[in-house]
Amino acid sequence: MKKVIKTFAVVTLILCAVPLMAQRGPGRKGKHGGPEGPERPGMHGVMHEMLLEEAGVPEAKREEIRKKSHEIHKQMMEINFEIRELRLKSKKEYEKKKPSEKALKDLNLKIAELRKKQFLMMGNFKIEVHLSLTPEQREKLLELGKRNRQKFMNRMGPHPGMEPDEMD
Repeated sequence: MKKVIKTFAVVTLILCAVPLMAQRGPGRKGKHGGPEGPERPGMHGVMHEMLLEEAGVPEAKREEIRKKSHEIHKQMMEINFEIRELRLKSKKEYEKKKPSEKALKDLNLKIAELRKKQFLMMGNFKIEVHLSLTPEQREKLLELGKRNRQKFMNRMGPHPGMEPDEMD
């Protein structure tokens, strides 16, 4: 009987210790890392900043681009919130015994319009940034982007159906 109690106590301790070992380490804010990894949250914007700097864009211009980028980021977050709200409404409509086709299509259309707005906002910002650069800066930025894509593709390997020369 004592052996069973000891075994039960050891198993209980192990089961209690496992979740504690799975906790995030110090310095993390309880969020998973994005494509940049858990140790470097938010590196995506820094990478753009580094590319602009490497392309020879002056600090004043980079600051202007950074401000505009932050404005767009805020607008994107607001739109994402609206989309989330519409999706919740859509979910509630689907859960009804007799969902309204018109209501679902209207919600779907509103979500599509918001996504279109986001897509155009980002595309127009990219166009605006590229047109504000000198031809030399644009050329250098495109070259750096191509180099980075190539490095990424080399790490990921070829996609199915992709010819080896397509990766170059």
